[in-house]
Amino acid sequence: MDLTIRAMREDDAQDLFEIYNQPAFRFGTLALPYESFEAVKKWAEPRSPRDLHLAAEREGRLVGAAALRPFYGRRAHAAEFWIAVHEDFAGNGIGSRLLAAVIDTADNWINVSRIEMTVFTDNARAIALYEKFGFVIEGTHRAASFRNGRLDDVHCMARLRPTSGL
Repeated sequence: MDLTIRAMREDDAQDLFEIYNQPAFRFGTLALPYESFEAVKKWAEPRSPRDLHLAAEREGRLVGAAALRPFYGRRAHAAEFWIAVHEDFAGNGIGSRLLAAVIDTADNWINVSRIEMTVFTDNARAIALYEKFGFVIEGTHRAASFRNGRLDDVHCMARLRPTSGL
């Protein structure tokens, strides 16, 4: 698949809005249904100059996106991230390409040594992707999120940058 990973642009907002409103994306995140275009656009905007927002583009169309959001102060060595892939393109390595770019930036450009996130315990595809890149489950938050009329658990996962041995 011909895919370009690049910085997100303002004109990606409409395609991101489409991805954000797909059932698979909403089910796997804390997103609510019926979010406005303006709310999704604001959610995807960088909150800090250290934030990284990436787009996966295929034939001029946004088919995936990711963001790395470093923390501040005593947690400046750590960051959280999100990834979204259009349902029509899932399973084609887009998530892997985006996550690889996020990790490369964290490790080699902004000195983030810990990347963390939560993932629903039933999201086997996402967990497998994260484990492929060295993320490990550090714990489980029970009844962490209300989804589909019930409280569901999430795993806390993190990846620590391998030490160079210096």
